[in-house]
Amino acid sequence: MIERDFRSRYVGSFGGVFWAVIQPLMLVFVYTLIFSLIFGRKIGDTPFALWLFCALLPWIMFTEIVKNSCGVIEKNKNLVTKTPFRSEILPLVVIGSALTGHLIGFGVLLTLLLLCKQWIGWYSLTIFFYLPCLMLFSLGLSWLVASVNVFARDVSQAVNVVLQLWFYLCPIIYPVGIIPVKYQFLLRFNPMYFITQGYRRALLDNQGIPLTDFLYFFCITLVLLFVGGWTFRRLKGQFAEVL
Repeated sequence: MIERDFRSRYVGSFGGVFWAVIQPLMLVFVYTLIFSLIFGRKIGDTPFALWLFCALLPWIMFTEIVKNSCGVIEKNKNLVTKTPFRSEILPLVVIGSALTGHLIGFGVLLTLLLLCKQWIGWYSLTIFFYLPCLMLFSLGLSWLVASVNVFARDVSQAVNVVLQLWFYLCPIIYPVGIIPVKYQFLLRFNPMYFITQGYRRALLDNQGIPLTDFLYFFCITLVLLFVGGWTFRRLKGQFAEVL
């Protein structure tokens, strides 16, 4: 199902799976063109484009999961309404499909890091910690929006608005340092801050996992998984009737 979902996104296009590479690179190019004029061509010793790409890559995966999860029940309504099928796995299919594109983009990122002679240390292995964290957080939110969207189709529109605002609340296109110190503690309540900065810490700064930030992330993710899972199980009995 993951393979079918991933292929269906690019079927009929001349670029095919290469769009999974072209799209994030185009975003990096546009943001670099605009914001490097404001923050300079380098952030520390790192070229702005690489600094941006490291945080933008997990954000793209996250938004792809949440947006596609909104309509995943309706998209597979034949499975939900006509067969004994565990609909909880449908958001997992979306996550698996997004992960496939993410791994392709991650391969491109590693290639660029090596070409730019960025030193990759042992702490880069913490990526294998941040990636499952991202998937778990996305899963809780996916269960929530997928189930509620069946009954209130405005959810998908609201999600687009929230994600646009959320993007600018994460220090992805700007460094954390421009936020006043007295307000920086608020970033700990933003789970995507932990993930996006984690990618930078692993691949650019060669630093380990900040324990305090992880505890905040873990607590929020645990609550979201419970709320999302409980909501999905409570509503799924009515999916067939509504669809």
